[in-house]
Amino acid sequence: MARIILVLFFLSGATSLVFETIFTRLLTYTFGNTAHAVSTVLAAFLGGLALGAYIFGRIVDRWAPSLWIYGILEVLVALYGLLVPSLFAGLTTVYVDLYHRFDLSLTTLTAVRFCLAGVVVLIPTVLMGGTLPALARYVVRRKSALANEITLLYTVNIIGAASGTLISTYLFLPHLGVQRTIWLACGVNGLIFLAVAAISSRQKAEVETPDEAPTPPAEELPVASYPQVRAVLLIAAILTGALALIYEVIWTHVLAFLVGNTVYAFGMMLFTFLCGLAIGARVVATRLSKSSLGVPALIISQIALGLAVLLTVPLWNRVPDLFQNGIPGALEHVTLGVGFLILLRVIVLVVRLRRRMRNSKSDAGGLTKTTVEFAVWILALFALLASDKAWIWTQESTPFVIAELLRFFSAFYLIIIPAVLIGLGFPLLLNLYARLGGGVGRRVGGIYAANTLGSIGGAVAAGFFLVPLFGSLPTLRGAAVINIAIGVLFAATLAGLSVSRRWLIAAVSTTTAVLLCLVIPSWDPVRLTRGSYVYFNEGWPIDELLYFKEDTQGGLTSVIRSGPNRILLSNGKFQGNNTGEVPEQIRMALIPLIFTRQFDRALVIGLGTGNTLRAMSHFPFGRIDVAELAPHIVEAAREWFEDVNDGVFDRDPRVNLQITDGRNLLLLSRDPYDLISIEVTSIWIAGEADLYNKEFYELCLRQLKPGGILQQWVQIHHMPTRDLLVILNTAAQVFPHLAFFYGTEQGILIASDQPLETDFNLIRSFDNDPNIRKELETLNIGSLFSLLGDLVLHEDTFRKAVAELPKVSDLPADFVSTDFLPFLEYQTPKGNSLPYNTVPVNLNFLRQFMPPSLPPIRNLPSENDLNLIYGYIATERKDFLAAREFLGRVGNPLSARAMAELERIEEMEKEVTPP
Repeated sequence: MARIILVLFFLSGATSLVFETIFTRLLTYTFGNTAHAVSTVLAAFLGGLALGAYIFGRIVDRWAPSLWIYGILEVLVALYGLLVPSLFAGLTTVYVDLYHRFDLSLTTLTAVRFCLAGVVVLIPTVLMGGTLPALARYVVRRKSALANEITLLYTVNIIGAASGTLISTYLFLPHLGVQRTIWLACGVNGLIFLAVAAISSRQKAEVETPDEAPTPPAEELPVASYPQVRAVLLIAAILTGALALIYEVIWTHVLAFLVGNTVYAFGMMLFTFLCGLAIGARVVATRLSKSSLGVPALIISQIALGLAVLLTVPLWNRVPDLFQNGIPGALEHVTLGVGFLILLRVIVLVVRLRRRMRNSKSDAGGLTKTTVEFAVWILALFALLASDKAWIWTQESTPFVIAELLRFFSAFYLIIIPAVLIGLGFPLLLNLYARLGGGVGRRVGGIYAANTLGSIGGAVAAGFFLVPLFGSLPTLRGAAVINIAIGVLFAATLAGLSVSRRWLIAAVSTTTAVLLCLVIPSWDPVRLTRGSYVYFNEGWPIDELLYFKEDTQGGLTSVIRSGPNRILLSNGKFQGNNTGEVPEQIRMALIPLIFTRQFDRALVIGLGTGNTLRAMSHFPFGRIDVAELAPHIVEAAREWFEDVNDGVFDRDPRVNLQITDGRNLLLLSRDPYDLISIEVTSIWIAGEADLYNKEFYELCLRQLKPGGILQQWVQIHHMPTRDLLVILNTAAQVFPHLAFFYGTEQGILIASDQPLETDFNLIRSFDNDPNIRKELETLNIGSLFSLLGDLVLHEDTFRKAVAELPKVSDLPADFVSTDFLPFLEYQTPKGNSLPYNTVPVNLNFLRQFMPPSLPPIRNLPSENDLNLIYGYIATERKDFLAAREFLGRVGNPLSARAMAELERIEEMEKEVTPP
């Protein structure tokens, strides 16, 4: 096969995965960043591929097998890609309109999402699905080695897909954004068409033979003699496709709480999985292409896959240990990982050298090439182990690169052997099916469509049913047992073995699987929930695991006891506790209420322990909507944190709790809000940065009443000043009035379409409310006005701070993070591996712009009241000298309040003064 054809199909695979990544990203903006939405998009994408393979498999057998068909499919994909941004904008409008017009239920809404996703991705995916049968028919016309050529095509396409995943995750989308990445992918597809045109123009006219498959080898019989073989192979393609996607879903799900759940981590996991498929396909193309090896290899690969999955179960418990010694420790593990790969390659070369030395006369060129490569790898291994690695730390990007390499090797060594065995399955089936009678395009398209339909079933079953109902480990073990059963089925139906041998294989395989399930240790819940991967430390010290449940929406939810603390974790990441974090969450709830003017409707995105919601419920809102993505977060908060949330989401009729994506709830909401409060765990988690993009702020502005308040948690720790300013600048490009408050290692963004002012009478009434009074006592403050002491940016000073963006970075003054340029999605994960503490750096920067005066206070009765307010603020800022001065000016009837604040100051000074 001409190398140029392989290169072109490699590029086809790369652009297909780039488009799949972009389609998923854009559709989750509309449908919500939920596992169900992602599974829906994946099912629609795979459905298009299956339909395309089926349709074009028949078309190319009826038409002349010209290379032009492949080229036309690629250029049509490119032309469609140019329309993607406009199509997805229209999709959002239709989606919202259908929801409002028909008042859709959750089940109906899921079906609508699938149909709408199918509408926009059907055309390009059908075209993509047609490329393999189209190119296979063309190649087979020109070559006699039918199965080997088709398998080689599939191999390079998978390698391209893996490369497309890696390069789009780490290069194109972070630096070019969605729009320019689409243009680039469309350009590559266009170049493929031009290359096809050039190749076709140089080829001489050929007389087409009748539409027949190449004559099968003598030992094979036409399919008409074996109708059951066709059925078995098609069923096998469906089952292996389903199991492959079940494994992928489970591995991605579990690795998210073991190695990370950033956008990079998900890309790395998919890349590793595709690498395994590519290696398996290459083995089939180069070592198992003979027809006599197909059936035995298929039987062995399926049984070995099941056994490999079961045998690797205990290794998952060791993953958290790899992350517990910081970035320097990670470098040691990465060095070992690279060294082991080099060693494997050296072993392969030794075997190859010995073989070629025996045939040195007939293969002198191959011997020389292998010898040179062997020497190069030996030198590389020596350099890796012997070199001084001090120079590595001189590079700014080093910690992030090391962190990502550790995540890669953790995933690679866990799943590469099962993934390679999965990669053997479809190419072997493709080889066997391609040798049956009938048109080549129809055979390739049919088996490819069957395998892809199975993949759809596996993705939907794992995401919607298996993991939620049974959990990851039982589902993984069940899939492994099914793989072993499939291998036994192949032995019984395809291998032509005697009855006794069939029973022997079945008995040995079943007994081994049962023994492994019983003997091999299960996953250790304590290890899995440690969260070592987050900041590369030992993770949470766990005295007792109180709650441990998983779902595909929120991943792993757990509650641990560590000393006197009960801590809520999501994928090992802190969500809240019943001790030290309680005051900070109360503070977050109270700060926006200083500026809130009306109290009809409020929206809380992110439930956590429910403490913020409980504090907010003390205020006179008529309705409080709550959006929480993970159902088990709600269950854990209800069971283990009632002392924190007071059961507010069950006892308060005003609270409307929904298990949904917050952005999607806001998109579908009909009625505007007076307050939108957002408390996500961390910006760097995949999908969370969508709530900090310009389009989301515009959505919030549309859904707020005039004078309504947006309040949003902003990470200060592990956050470079540049990224912090991008967040603030993005909000400032949408909202005309803004403020920023500082808490403990976190900030609170306040935004509105009208000036941020407080109403004295309203605040005074809240201060006198018994329930709110208790919250103030928990914070050890005298008034809601005290919280103004946490104000660091307000209106003009906010604008002055964000104007510094070009000075602290190479970004322009108007730079923002958007859905089409998701800067924060790809930059904030790098903060977790920074070698310095960003909190003091960010605070020192922000405090340069502290406002010289207070926000305007309406209905302020007198100078007496103003002095009391200033006293509260100075106390909150720990400026006790200024506080005493202001409070000393307060006379009757407020002197009792001033005296109470002075007594509080004395108590605070005793706490900080050593005895």
